[in-house]
Amino acid sequence: MGVGRRVWLGMVLMWHAVVWSIWTFWNDIIFAGGSPTIYNLVDRVKVSSWKWFLGENPDSPCSFYEWEVQPILCWSNKAR
Repeated sequence: MGVGRRVWLGMVLMWHAVVWSIWTFWNDIIFAGGSPTIYNLVDRVKVSSWKWFLGENPDSPCSFYEWEVQPILCWSNKAR
């Protein structure tokens, strides 16, 4: 799989993480009385995308910090 395809798959993963996080964030606000802050939403996106990335790449050398800073680099440099 080429680097371009891995980057594209990483972008798809991020898109799904954003949509899923907005969905669960909205449900928490409506049904559980959660506090609607953009920081909570951004953190949800980071954590869910990291978990999904590790699910697909369990032996990835990227740390959560690296994922927060440059997720596309982690995705494009994953073990081949």
